[in-house]
Amino acid sequence: MTKICIGCGIKLQNTDKEKLGFTPDLNNPLCMRCFKLKNYGILLDTGKIQDNEKLLLSINKKKGLVIFLVDFLNIYKEAIDLFKNIKLKKVLVITKSDLIPKNIQINVLVKNIKDIYDINEEIIVCSAKTKYNLNKIQELINRESSILFTGYTNMGKSSLMNTLFHSNITVSKRKNTTQEFIKKVIAGQVIYDAPGFINEYYDNIPKNIIKPLTYQLKSKYYLKIADINISFNSDDNITIYIDNNINVSKRKILEKYNYDIVVPANYDIVIKGLGFIKVTKATYMYINVNKKLIELRPSIIGGNYE
Repeated sequence: MTKICIGCGIKLQNTDKEKLGFTPDLNNPLCMRCFKLKNYGILLDTGKIQDNEKLLLSINKKKGLVIFLVDFLNIYKEAIDLFKNIKLKKVLVITKSDLIPKNIQINVLVKNIKDIYDINEEIIVCSAKTKYNLNKIQELINRESSILFTGYTNMGKSSLMNTLFHSNITVSKRKNTTQEFIKKVIAGQVIYDAPGFINEYYDNIPKNIIKPLTYQLKSKYYLKIADINISFNSDDNITIYIDNNINVSKRKILEKYNYDIVVPANYDIVIKGLGFIKVTKATYMYINVNKKLIELRPSIIGGNYE
């Protein structure tokens, strides 16, 4: 009988230490990769890199309800497009609500996400840590015979499943923790933990509640956010929503910039995988990153759209 690792779903083997799924004893529930990751925080290898298109195809071949997870800082078009391309019955779950700033109204956030990204399906904001709204997810699960959890890596999928089902899926802040579909049968229900979709952007995971940083930024200054420089050609009020452990500083401009991005009033500048900046007034922007890392959208936290 083929045994799989209960942590990542990979097939267990005891013949080659260099290959995925190795364990010295096939009676062990975890492969060596998951054992080291779970107990010592050591990542032996990056694992198998997922192909997003193949993963989406595999999901669409299954049956049941899909619970698609994304966190507050990683809501952008590519993620929503993946959600929309799932053909099964589905619900969008915004995880880690304990990280969402207290000034943000959850009902306003949900409405704006629905409007901006044209989402018809239900959206639930939840937290595995505080158990906020887990009852709503449990109610959805109770109605279905088959449920599949998916989303980008590091969105809190395994943590949520462990809380809901008292399971032992390996939880890590490293990408690619779940390697294969993990199937569980609980009280007659089939539960799938799918591997995470992979993004090509920043990989940032806040540990604590996000505290917005507000600046009255004069046009002669720019902001340095980690290795990113961003400036505007006019004075503006901006609010930054990122991990507060990331260094942010205001510096005087010493060179001329080409302000080549138009930002409408009350818009968010999304830096994919990092967070977003809310701009109050319409302006022109310069930023020293590849444009594919940037998305402009009406602010998801509220404001008048122009």
